[in-house]
Amino acid sequence: MNTPEQKYPAKVQLALRHLDAAGVPRRQSAPLLHRVLWRSGVTVAPPMLASMTANTLLMGVWFAFAWGLLMWLLLWRGSTLSSAMAVFAALVAGAGFGLLMAALMRGLRLRHRLPLWRDLPDTPPA
Repeated sequence: MNTPEQKYPAKVQLALRHLDAAGVPRRQSAPLLHRVLWRSGVTVAPPMLASMTANTLLMGVWFAFAWGLLMWLLLWRGSTLSSAMAVFAALVAGAGFGLLMAALMRGLRLRHRLPLWRDLPDTPPA
């Protein structure tokens, strides 16, 4: 039987098995953004195994883009707010969100006593 995980890169499959064994719910170990990246062949660490820097950048960048676009379409487009200020606000919001989520993921990783992505082997043990 084919599962969606079989389409993920090998190291991701290994990491997900490791997270499952630690009792981490799948909604935390494989969020939608990461599943889309994995199905596209991008080998990115599950958020609980990623470093603070990687989580801050990945989560902050997509949030800054999505939140900034939404705010522009709903509020800022008809206001006197300059484009530069709108971009700055989106970047600040993205940085704040990225740092908050990275800290949350780090706390969960430490609570479950999980290794960092770089400490996992590239292939499953034989």
